[in-house]
Amino acid sequence: MSTGPDGAPGRGWPLVGRAAELDDLEELLSRACDGPGGAVLLEGEAGVGKSTLVHALVSGASLLGIDARTTTTTTTAAHGSTAASDSTPGSTAASTTDPTAASIPEPVAEPVTEPATVPASASPGTASPATASAAEALAASLRREPAERPRVVVCEDLHAADGDLLRVLREAGGVGAVPGVLVVLTLRPVPHRPEVTEVVTSWTRAGARHVGLGPLPPAAAGELAEAIIGASIGPSLRGAVATAGGNPRFVVDVVVTARDEGALGAVEGGVDAVESQWRAVLEETVRARVAYLGDDVLALLANASVLGVSFVVVDLARLAGRPVPEVWRTLRHALAAGVVQARGDRLVFRHDVVRAALYGGIPAPARATMHARAAWTLREAGAPHAVVAAHLERAR
Repeated sequence: MSTGPDGAPGRGWPLVGRAAELDDLEELLSRACDGPGGAVLLEGEAGVGKSTLVHALVSGASLLGIDARTTTTTTTAAHGSTAASDSTPGSTAASTTDPTAASIPEPVAEPVTEPATVPASASPGTASPATASAAEALAASLRREPAERPRVVVCEDLHAADGDLLRVLREAGGVGAVPGVLVVLTLRPVPHRPEVTEVVTSWTRAGARHVGLGPLPPAAAGELAEAIIGASIGPSLRGAVATAGGNPRFVVDVVVTARDEGALGAVEGGVDAVESQWRAVLEETVRARVAYLGDDVLALLANASVLGVSFVVVDLARLAGRPVPEVWRTLRHALAAGVVQARGDRLVFRHDVVRAALYGGIPAPARATMHARAAWTLREAGAPHAVVAAHLERAR
């Protein structure tokens, strides 16, 4: 779930850059409420703004007298939990604590075989009585009498849902759309869980509309940053915002960390980051955000961060000392999560703030050793002399 600019649960910043997506959802809501019902599968990487978009939809529905029923799931280190709430006209949906907000242990030495981050949360297990009750509430919300008002039923963070909730949703998908009801399911592309895939398949067969939420355009990311600060931002802070790769959660992390660490100062026409010490705090925050990827993925990406913003899979395999097929299988999860993307024959970190955080989490002596290994690896691969020399310089 989204958290507000001060780090607390909530949605304390405006919805920017999502007008087209919100228009689509509102059109689907209108059709569903006036006719045979419908469903939406809203998918996107962690922090891309699914919760904020759904909150805007629910708020608009409430103003139109449409009931809103919201179920949210959150995964803790020990188990999965689920909460359900009813939103009547004029109210908003419930929120939960961000599952990626956690402390960060000391990173390990080269070669990185464990990530410099919090271990990923355990997979949701058997539902507790509370989550079973939430599943019952969800099942009830998916039933509507003809005399009742139209309804939007939201289930957030499907990827972290417990077994009871998934069973209810799978069975509901098998029945199909409910007249006068729009069902909205939000999820991340990872982690992959067969039981979640079954729910997605069930609703897809029922005619659910798939909506993919991508990164914000640069202008919208800048607008979001300025909305949080309440002033125009200068070139240094704007450059830091750009490292978020259009991910609203990372944009918020960049701006709020700079603000809270006292790094912002007045400049001509607005404010800007005038100090650099805040970046270490930002790196800790970002490492916690991506902990959901799991130890193996994060360890490999930490190795990749030494190679730079972009890297060749074969070079990464040699640096990490692992077989290429094994490395590729692990990287597929990072690709699905949107953390890296393919560009020609290379993979590229989509958010440089993530690459910097993983790189910063490697102890300095280990980084130096890894740069020496990277220099040897790249020289053997025929990389330009300047690239090899740069790694040798960092190895000193």
